Amino acid sequence: MPFYTFTCNSCGKTFEVRCSIAEKDSGAVVCPGCGANELDRIFEGFAVAVKGSGCKSAGASCPHANKCGGCCGGN
Repeated sequence: MPFYTFTCNSCGKTFEVRCSIAEKDSGAVVCPGCGANELDRIFEGFAVAVKGSGCKSAGASCPHANKCGGCCGGN
């Protein structure tokens, strides 16, 4: 199950909870501080690590306008 971050509209507490998508969407998640269920979901970024050489371009010019971070041999 994924983790979701919420902010309570009643008391302002920000908290993280592990729940199913159905629980998140049904309003079953409540604030651990005050018990209210009027919550705003906080969207957080995440990182992805890719192993290997990524998007090689076999010696051709970089298909990402040289903004690929070097995965194609570009700058």
